[in-house]
Amino acid sequence: MKKKFISLLLASAMVTTLLAGCGSKEAETQAPAADTTAKTEEKAEEKAEEPAEEKAEEPANTEPVHISVAGYFFGPVDNEKDVITPAVEARLLEEHGINVDIELVYIEQANYAELINTRLAGDTAPDVFLAQSETTVETYYDQGVIASWDLEFFKENAPDVWNFIEGGAAYGDLIEDVDMWVDYATIDGEMVTVPSFKPDGSMPYKQLVYRGDWLEALGVSADDLPKTVEEYVDLAYRFAKEDPDGNGANDTYGMSATGLKALFGAYGMYSGFVGGTSYWQEKDGQIVNPDVSDEAKEVVKIIADMYKDGVIDPEFVTGKEAISGAYWAISNGLVNGLYGVSALASIDHYRERGVVSAEDAGGPCAQEYWAVNGEDATFAYGPWPTGPNGEYGYSVGYSVAVGESAVYNANLMDDEEKLATIFQIMNAFATDDELYMLAAYGIEGEHYTDNGDGTYTRSADFDNAGFNEIGLWGCRSLYGGDRTFSQTAYDAVFYKDKSIANRLSWFEKPQYDSYIQDAVSVTLPSAGDLQSEINTYRDETWIKMITGELDVEADWDAYVEKYLSLGGQTLTDEANEWYANK
Repeated sequence: MKKKFISLLLASAMVTTLLAGCGSKEAETQAPAADTTAKTEEKAEEKAEEPAEEKAEEPANTEPVHISVAGYFFGPVDNEKDVITPAVEARLLEEHGINVDIELVYIEQANYAELINTRLAGDTAPDVFLAQSETTVETYYDQGVIASWDLEFFKENAPDVWNFIEGGAAYGDLIEDVDMWVDYATIDGEMVTVPSFKPDGSMPYKQLVYRGDWLEALGVSADDLPKTVEEYVDLAYRFAKEDPDGNGANDTYGMSATGLKALFGAYGMYSGFVGGTSYWQEKDGQIVNPDVSDEAKEVVKIIADMYKDGVIDPEFVTGKEAISGAYWAISNGLVNGLYGVSALASIDHYRERGVVSAEDAGGPCAQEYWAVNGEDATFAYGPWPTGPNGEYGYSVGYSVAVGESAVYNANLMDDEEKLATIFQIMNAFATDDELYMLAAYGIEGEHYTDNGDGTYTRSADFDNAGFNEIGLWGCRSLYGGDRTFSQTAYDAVFYKDKSIANRLSWFEKPQYDSYIQDAVSVTLPSAGDLQSEINTYRDETWIKMITGELDVEADWDAYVEKYLSLGGQTLTDEANEWYANK
């Protein structure tokens, strides 16, 4: 039986939020009641004006199934401009025999949770709305506000979607994660959502990026980039001590705050230091916390030595590299010649020119780098250094997620026909490429261009909100998230995307991939009360150890004891209870 592991406190807090939001004026202003009513009346008038002979040609059941959907929207839908939804409805009827009236409900993303909770409390929530997170799904389930159904019911009404999942997605490369998909989809043996299932969820996102001019000045070629912790630390010392910028001043450092993450990765862990939460690890059937591990102690000692020798920037204590107001992935210190390597961004952020097309100006971080350092300035992607046991890398996510997936109003438990229709629509999207292209890309030549290679270019005449205005992406929660469960969709947004292909080609090189995942995939019951305090205690204590105020060797055991007493032991116990029952 799948976990049903949520604290009473969290559930109570959600109930309080629901009740408190019943009279929310903001929710009333965000809800598109007038627009959707107008749409319904408009459709009714159109049906009334149809000639009798045309009505006779329709199926015996001429009353469409009304389905309201509040998916991921960048802006409200304009019923006067919506050319996509009526076309989707027509194709569903003509090609699949599904007679449906789809109502698109705009709920502002910034306040989605609050507004949907208000609607749930007032029994005005749409039929289909966003899951948001696994913890939220479990809370909704505990409160009885979402539908649940048997897996066989889903297989019966969405057989092609199920075959796609069971086969490991588009090319079978996710076959080992099928059980995880079922686990995320179910509570107490019943399905409650249809999770996303896509390779980009577990694709490495961060990469070591070195300043090319500093490497050249030190005589370090691409083949000589560090592959072990010892080599990585040695190069950091050279960056700090050998004047790689050639200005004669002692003003350079080895690595950024994110560059330190590579050291933890070399010891098999993803550490939240500074400012974040570390990933849980599974060892010998038990969940352990890396924050109090011997491996973390070794890394803190390495960093302390580098700090004492002036190799790392004292400002690492902020854990920040980007300038406030600037693009989040731009490492200010790397771009402006403060340190030699960073891991804040991805390969695509530092994409070279011409990768996507002849007109491709490069990734956003690369463009900033060239703007500051000159159009001919170079950088290099580096492998992750290995530690004593050959481990390496950075954090990666899962191929399974529920954030953009849908949950379904509990009222559908009394309307099995509508719930079945919703899954039949999902199945239609998975098997009908023209239907998917219509809903996700629009009308060819007007809203997108077919590049002839399995990829598509959206019209520059619309921004994201503009596309939503005409109904584009309005059905995404009906077809399964940001894409359908089909090879065509996966090719378009992943496998045949040239920027993705560029990254995947690099990940095939030794030690350029990453694989460190969080062994606990849910929010633990006490995390909201305890996690922030113990993260702060870890950061403050490790900084004191690194800067010499405390001694790593002498004070580590006292740190571990207090960490556990502040809540670390409680969270460890909860993590192991979840793991044993998942």
